[in-house]
Amino acid sequence: MAEDHSLPGWPKKKLVKDVRRHLSHYGIRPARPDIWRATWAWADAIARSYWHIHWPLSTEIATQYVLLLLVEMKQSCMLRLPYRAADHVPPDVAAMLPVTQASGVLAIADETSRTRRRRNTAIPTKAT
Repeated sequence: MAEDHSLPGWPKKKLVKDVRRHLSHYGIRPARPDIWRATWAWADAIARSYWHIHWPLSTEIATQYVLLLLVEMKQSCMLRLPYRAADHVPPDVAAMLPVTQASGVLAIADETSRTRRRRNTAIPTKAT
């Protein structure tokens, strides 16, 4: 099968198709071209680190894409959970979270974004 010349490292079209299929299984469509190209540049660097070029698995490349999406969300302060998310976890959701890091998973958002910012309600006084 032919290579995809628009991506770094010219991966096989079948590999690109498999990565897209894996992401679509979770409802993700690679819509961010900058992150998509960065993912393939990262995968290409991994592939070239072997003696013979060996691409990562499609699931591993999809995981890299999701990780880069999360990093971008964190940088733009959009990766945050509701303020009381850690306090009110239903049992079925708790069963889905890893046991070893149940509280750590929910602490993915910045502590600064979890604290409520309060307005300065003090009345300014005139200096005489």
